[in-house]
Amino acid sequence: MDRYTPEVEARLALMRAEYDELLETGRGWSLRELFSTAESDIVTYCAGFAPNRFGDEALAGAEEFCRKYGIWLEPGGSHYNSMTPYLHPNAVTAERMTLIGIYNAILFWLNDTVGREKFAALTPEQRAAAGETVHRLTRLLETGSPGADPEPVEAATHEYLERTAALADPEWMRGFLADTAGHLRPAIRDQNARARGDVLSVAGYIELRSHVSGMYPAIALCEFGRDAYLDWPRLESAGLAAELRTLRQLTVEIGALMNDVFSFEKECIADGADFNLVPMCLLETPAGGLAGAVAGAATVVRERLTAFREVSAGIAAAVAARPEVDSGGQVTAHVADLLGAVQATWVWQITTHRYKGRSIFVENRLG
Repeated sequence: MDRYTPEVEARLALMRAEYDELLETGRGWSLRELFSTAESDIVTYCAGFAPNRFGDEALAGAEEFCRKYGIWLEPGGSHYNSMTPYLHPNAVTAERMTLIGIYNAILFWLNDTVGREKFAALTPEQRAAAGETVHRLTRLLETGSPGADPEPVEAATHEYLERTAALADPEWMRGFLADTAGHLRPAIRDQNARARGDVLSVAGYIELRSHVSGMYPAIALCEFGRDAYLDWPRLESAGLAAELRTLRQLTVEIGALMNDVFSFEKECIADGADFNLVPMCLLETPAGGLAGAVAGAATVVRERLTAFREVSAGIAAAVAARPEVDSGGQVTAHVADLLGAVQATWVWQITTHRYKGRSIFVENRLG
């Protein structure tokens, strides 16, 4: 970890100038090419993916819920709300899919109003209010009770938690609450280098970004969506726990870091943030400029996609060799859920208009 200096700010300013030049000259990259290897084309790998069959009902239910509490954003709500049936394609009922959608919509509302890329632009009063919101929400997650005179997002979260707990395995619910708190604390604050006073290494950034992304609770929601919960002691005895934990971590990092590349322009150009994999790669290896940073970020994502394919194949081979270790099919189902999350990370982001406009990335260009 390096100390923040004016030289860091100068490198980021140069990065944005390089971006402007690329945009004006029409040069750029194909994300498909950046994320593919000779052995695996990202589009082919994601072919056949389909969002959840209860998607339309869930999206309508999540929007109605958020409007009731005044936490629906225009025009962004329809864009971020659309992610839900993609990230959890295997939820087994409309009710579970709707609850997952409500959870996602609450987090997106927080992200798009007081999240890390918005935080720097808030007034001191707004920053203090955002901090109080996080305090209230984490207390709610820990105690199950909202504070006196709850804020709209706090009241919404309380209702969501009550409805989810009524359907969830209690042990799973405890872990999910902890994962959510672990996301909110670092996500609702200014994570830019100037505010932090330091520059993270790429490895340090990835570790923190994994929590900020919200992918840990998103992966947990795969179990809730299926109403099938992993028996970790049994997985330990079967020798599958370590590999499955690795696969879950790879899914978290793929979701977070592929999104960094898709959202680079929204976060780092439009909002002026630098807590993103592309600037982190640039600051770690500044000689390569923006082109080198984009290439470096793409390499990080490709390496994890390759590892995901290898680890998932290893788990499948272990189950095939000893079917008794997955007699209930829960491991195979969870691996399928993780694959769906990885595929959704690509498919949704090339489908949504959330990141589209004038762009250095072919897939992010409108028209």
